[in-house]
Amino acid sequence: AQADTAPALISGASGTGKGAIAKWIHSNSPRAAFSFIEASSDLPFVLQVPQAQGGTLMISEIGEWPLGEQKAILNFLKTRSIPHPENPSLPMLLNVRLVATTDQVLEGRAQGGLFNQELLEKLNVFRIEMPPLVRRAEEFEDITLGILGEITRELHKEHLRTLSAES
Repeated sequence: AQADTAPALISGASGTGKGAIAKWIHSNSPRAAFSFIEASSDLPFVLQVPQAQGGTLMISEIGEWPLGEQKAILNFLKTRSIPHPENPSLPMLLNVRLVATTDQVLEGRAQGGLFNQELLEKLNVFRIEMPPLVRRAEEFEDITLGILGEITRELHKEHLRTLSAES
């Protein structure tokens, strides 16, 4: 698979920046001009994937998605299509890159029958392991400044450039 079409799997503990990495992958790819959609496990996968046509669909915490939805995701990865909404016997071809995140050990869930083994194999094409924050202490200042920058932009305030005890 080409680099901008291969599915990606980002794993790591909660709060390690998996979603931010997914957005970075999208915004630094040829798909950046198209939508970045965050899928919800509350809605059927086949209703959400067309919204990301040309862009990227991020599936947060894929290990928590029901097995039936995992099967739909696997079918999409195999065929690059979903059943057409108006005529389910016809395929609706889509150009969407999937990026999935998880804080679970999917290999263990697959062994226990809680995660589709074939889907895991398809997602493992491009895998990123996010290290725990405790091992990334040197990044805290940059992370904090990034968050503060986003907040100050939203509030239209002056942006902090350094951190100090007075900040």
